Amino acid sequence: MRAARSDPEAAWPPPISPDETDEEKDVRLEQEREAKRVSDAIDLALNSEKEAKKKTVHGAKILLLGQAESGKSTILKNMQLHFSPTAFHAEAELWRPVIHLNLVRSVNFILNLLAPRSSGTTSPTSSLPLDDSARRLVFSLAPLKSVETSLTKRISGSASTVDIDNKSTSADTPYSHYNPAKAPEIAVRSGAGWKGLLKFRRQSGAVSSPEDMQNRRIINACADDIMALWRNPNVQEKLRQEEIFLKDQPGFFLEDVERLTKEDYLPTPDDVLRARVNTIGPEEHRIPMESSLENGNGKDWIVYDVGGDRSQRAAWAQFFDTVTVIIFLAPVSAFNQALAEDETVNRLADSMKLWRMICTNKLLASVDLILLLNKIDILDTQLKAGVQFGKYVTSYRDKPNETEAVSKYLLDMFTALHKQHSPSKKRKMHPHLTCAIDTKATATVITHIQEVILIKTLSQTNIL
Repeated sequence: MRAARSDPEAAWPPPISPDETDEEKDVRLEQEREAKRVSDAIDLALNSEKEAKKKTVHGAKILLLGQAESGKSTILKNMQLHFSPTAFHAEAELWRPVIHLNLVRSVNFILNLLAPRSSGTTSPTSSLPLDDSARRLVFSLAPLKSVETSLTKRISGSASTVDIDNKSTSADTPYSHYNPAKAPEIAVRSGAGWKGLLKFRRQSGAVSSPEDMQNRRIINACADDIMALWRNPNVQEKLRQEEIFLKDQPGFFLEDVERLTKEDYLPTPDDVLRARVNTIGPEEHRIPMESSLENGNGKDWIVYDVGGDRSQRAAWAQFFDTVTVIIFLAPVSAFNQALAEDETVNRLADSMKLWRMICTNKLLASVDLILLLNKIDILDTQLKAGVQFGKYVTSYRDKPNETEAVSKYLLDMFTALHKQHSPSKKRKMHPHLTCAIDTKATATVITHIQEVILIKTLSQTNIL
């Protein structure tokens, strides 16, 4: 983990220069006033949320577990859409800067991929020359670097974010931590209250500042070039040779550019489900039941969404003794991927290790487990493209390289782990094959989760 930068430019407020002019002083004071205004707005939003929580009658407590990028946040958003559709749609506008940032970061990732690598690189694409159209696009899309900086500041309250690999990442230099395997994500600290801050700005009439409008104009002006960049054969060849599959990564919107870049664009529910913000640390979410028929008594559900990478897993245990059910997500499409934190560890093997840990824990002996083998759609695409499951999971041997056979094999493996390691033979496991961005299919899964919770609640009150 890198230490925080100690240079003067990283400090806030910045040191006052002894040679400061009157104009520079005015600029500095205005920046300090703006920083305080943003800080006060965040505090107000957090305090309002805290007061609302005090007045809420709590219902079921649900813990979302799984490694990073397993789909926990997408399942959470599906639950919010299912139980609180009015509130979900009312907040759709707040996701627009996030979606635009997802789009811009994908573009800047490609631009970085096209940039010449250092002489010591082993990249197979470093020697591939760019055609004239690609070189023109690199130049014409350069303004999106400043848009990324602005949007990052808009969402996180600062010009830098927390990198998911625990490195400090400055949005002013978006390519300083180039990862050749995946496009970068915005990561914010838990409790940052970015939605609350944007909601406060909207309520105060400041949701569309001059800077916001400028960002949207730049994105709109770059729309044709963004589409041309994504369709450019030179770009597609580079992505193919680097084995980079942007389509399968969270926050991918490069095939929706024309719609997303319109000045009157408003995110759809599907857009919100696909949008990606990586929160560092555990987050507590309350899902109000807009219809009292949804859970029988109108109580809110409390959902804990905890970080999935290795550095955050120690925080899981603090929630074990209070939850009603655990929803565990295992991304089955990750069978040919390594952990971002440790490239020697296969992601599927890591998911199975985590699942075994959950099944073994005696504190969870009476907690029902809901297993979601997620991203089944991506698994299907991979297998149809010829990726051999047995190459990465040698125990699969010569079984058919087909989605039905592979998914059954995985389901059997996870079921066997639960049966073998569960401290209680009475505890139930409820498995599902899921695609979290498929709202209709996921709604069926959520209904089943609701039934599990209802039965659990009734049994605890001796009604069953």
